[in-house]
Amino acid sequence: MTDEPRDPAPPHDGSMIPDATDFVGAVKVVSTVVWRAFTSLTRGSVDAVAELAKEVQAGEPITHIVDHQVALVQSTVLQVFGMENGHAGSWNPRRINSEQDLRAVGNAILKESWRAESEPRTEHPAFALMLQSLTPDEARILRFLAVAGAQPAIDIRTRTPFGIGSERLAGGVNLIAEMAGCTRPERDRHYLANLNRLGLVRFSQEPVNDRRRYAFVEAQPKATVPMERVKKARTVYRSIYLSLFGEQFCETCFDLEGYDAGGWASADRGDKILGKGPRQPKKKHH
Repeated sequence: MTDEPRDPAPPHDGSMIPDATDFVGAVKVVSTVVWRAFTSLTRGSVDAVAELAKEVQAGEPITHIVDHQVALVQSTVLQVFGMENGHAGSWNPRRINSEQDLRAVGNAILKESWRAESEPRTEHPAFALMLQSLTPDEARILRFLAVAGAQPAIDIRTRTPFGIGSERLAGGVNLIAEMAGCTRPERDRHYLANLNRLGLVRFSQEPVNDRRRYAFVEAQPKATVPMERVKKARTVYRSIYLSLFGEQFCETCFDLEGYDAGGWASADRGDKILGKGPRQPKKKHH
C-alpha cells in the first residue's frame, strides 16, 4: 500500500486567512498565533492580543504576524513588569503584584542568563538602583569609608560582675558622618542603617587595629552622656567598614582619586619610637 501524493503546502500569502466576517475562523487563527507568542511568557497583554486580532482580520499573512508580533507581545509583557527594553534586570518592583509576577520575572532572568551579552562586563545591574536609594550624605559616607577604611565604633554598657545583666546604654557610637563631611551628621544612624540594608556597609564586633583611635570616640558627648547616667559603665569596641560589594560599588560609582578623606587616607599617625624597639633601617650612603 503506497501513500497517496499530497498536494504541496500552499504559500503563506494571506490566502489562508479567513474572511473578517468569519468570526470563528478568525478566533482559531488568533488562538494559534497567541499560543505561539506566549510559549516563553507566563502572562500576556490584552492590548497585544487585540492588535493581533486586528491584523488577522485585516488580512495580514500569518508568517508576517508571527515574525513581528511575537516580539511585540514579549516586549509588551516585559513593560507590564517594568522591564524596559526587554531586560529582566531593570524591572520595576512596584509593578510586581503577585506570586505569578515574581515567578515570571525570575524565569525571565534565568532565560537571559543563557545570553552572554546580557551579563554586565564590569558594573553590577543593581548599582544604578542603589544610587537612586542614596542621599548625598550617604554617598559621602561611602566615599569616606572607601578611602579611610574601617572606622572605630563603640557600645556603652553598664558594668556588672562578669557582664551578667549588663544593659546597653548606647550602641554604634562613631564619628563617621562628621569625618565624612555630612551636612546632617546627627542622622548618622539612619544613614548607616540604610547603607547596611543595601549591603554596602557592615557592622563588625571586631575592633580596628589601632585601638588608640577609640579614645577620640569615647570623648564625644554622645558617648560621655550615657556614661554619666550610671555609676559604672564600660566601653565595647566595634568597627564599621565597607563590604566587598560596597568596595566594588564605590570603585565603580565614585571618583576616589585625589580624595584623602580629610587626612585619614593614610594610616601613618606620625608615631615616634622612644627607648628600645624596632628602628627604621638606616639609609646607605653612596
